[in-house]
Amino acid sequence: MKINKKITTDLANFIKMRYGVDIATTQEKYPELFKAFLRMQFWLDELKMAEYFASNENAEEDGTYWTQYTKWGQRKTGEPLLQKIRDAQDLSPQIPLKILDVGCGDNEWKTHLGAKVTGIDPYNDKADFKIDIQSYAKEKTDNTSGEIIGPFDICLVLGSVNFGDQATMETQIAECVRLTKPGGKLYFRFNPGITHSTEQAQWIDFFYWTEEKINQFAKQMNCDVDEISWDHPEDTELRNGNRLYSEWTKSQTFNKVK
Repeated sequence: MKINKKITTDLANFIKMRYGVDIATTQEKYPELFKAFLRMQFWLDELKMAEYFASNENAEEDGTYWTQYTKWGQRKTGEPLLQKIRDAQDLSPQIPLKILDVGCGDNEWKTHLGAKVTGIDPYNDKADFKIDIQSYAKEKTDNTSGEIIGPFDICLVLGSVNFGDQATMETQIAECVRLTKPGGKLYFRFNPGITHSTEQAQWIDFFYWTEEKINQFAKQMNCDVDEISWDHPEDTELRNGNRLYSEWTKSQTFNKVK
């Protein structure tokens, strides 16, 4: 179960203040209470994520939906990445690449690359499939062999695997890798723990990504790290700060997270 540290801390503090109960001590004596507490924090997290990341035409005015404040021509996950993908397609022009965009938001990569992109997002109606990465991977898994049906050449994970605890990150990234062909590419934009500047982001639990953690996760899943760098040049002024860019190549074998 995904754990939101911000919400669990706030809920636990409220329960202790109002009822004098330390929720952390209830796990053994009152397991159903503890389970209910975890379920409540999970669904509150889902609610806040849905509010913040659902499509909204009045996002700037309402402040309820995160709007990217980035420079498309300068960031590595913008125009340079688009050109990389086009160059890869030119190597086999007769065979369209299969590209998965995880957490696609408004599905903007589809506007650049067309039908070769499949956009999934659990919160945004503009996605091709309104679904989370775990559920999508389950749907794409052959029940007999356990293998992915129709894996992708490229997996874009541009800011979507940034929310929750380490166990959640491991599960989500493992599914991204599993959905990618051996030898395929994964492109990431990782948040180094920066909370967005809008008031509505206060309950979003941003994972603190570092270069060390990126290398650790890639090694754990038997992927080669081709690059780790800043998404924008380091001196670029950005409203919500810079992000880490990483490019991985999936090895021929895959280590599943246990």
